[in-house]
Amino acid sequence: MEKSLNVVEKISDQLYVITETESVHCYLVIGSDKAMLFDIGYGYENIMPLVRTITDLPVMLVLSHGDPDHGLGSKWFDEVWIHPLDWGKLLWNDTTEMRKKAMDYRVNKMPWTKELIPEEFPEWRISSKTKPHFLCHGDKISLGDIEFTVLHTPGHSYGHIMLLEEEKKWLFSGDQISAHNIWHFQGNDVQAPFQSTLHSLKELALKVTEDYKIYPAHDIIPIQKNYLTDLIDCFEWELQENYKKDAPFHSFAGDGYQHFYQTVNLIYSDERLGEFLERKIER
Repeated sequence: MEKSLNVVEKISDQLYVITETESVHCYLVIGSDKAMLFDIGYGYENIMPLVRTITDLPVMLVLSHGDPDHGLGSKWFDEVWIHPLDWGKLLWNDTTEMRKKAMDYRVNKMPWTKELIPEEFPEWRISSKTKPHFLCHGDKISLGDIEFTVLHTPGHSYGHIMLLEEEKKWLFSGDQISAHNIWHFQGNDVQAPFQSTLHSLKELALKVTEDYKIYPAHDIIPIQKNYLTDLIDCFEWELQENYKKDAPFHSFAGDGYQHFYQTVNLIYSDERLGEFLERKIER
């Protein structure tokens, strides 16, 4: 069967998911007046021709945060909506070195992509003419008959946002809630302290009821509220009781430890945990 870098799946008449290299979920929402893409992946190829097979409405690009696998595809857009704290992070990640790591990682993991990812991908850049629009907590995004509320949820990234649609009971959670491993091991110049993460999650739990469907950026979709409450329990008490059982975790972005609890798959560092518990971590 012929492989594709981007595969589209219809969830409903107004919601589609475009998954890049079987890894990153980009959500296409079709409103009555315009459409929205939530996250855009690495952008190994321009997905707009694929989008145009679904809708001819104007499309706005909204990013959950500025990590490479969520925003480098902004190269293909003239405008992008993002939290102001992560616009700089997105541009900071837009380098030959980062793009080459992204390409090599994907080709090593999925050799068939070598024939599809352009060799010049590492040299691509988000255009200096790409205009940012800054989103803050409580802002509204109206697509006509669909309206999202922007929730600023610092943790995995300082400028991480989620989108809440109250009528349809949708939450687009980016990287902050997921069945996939959630990275919280980088320094406080890149990721917010655990205390900020916990505060974000607890505030979110007040808004999201059990009947919400949560659409994360990776792994299985949709997931339910128990993924959120499990994360809260993990940060609030369970991690500090059981972290000594955790095994080391190694990645191209750095090293840490991997913690499993219920639906939680958390990658963290002793530095972040020690900062949270206000003591040196001993194993």
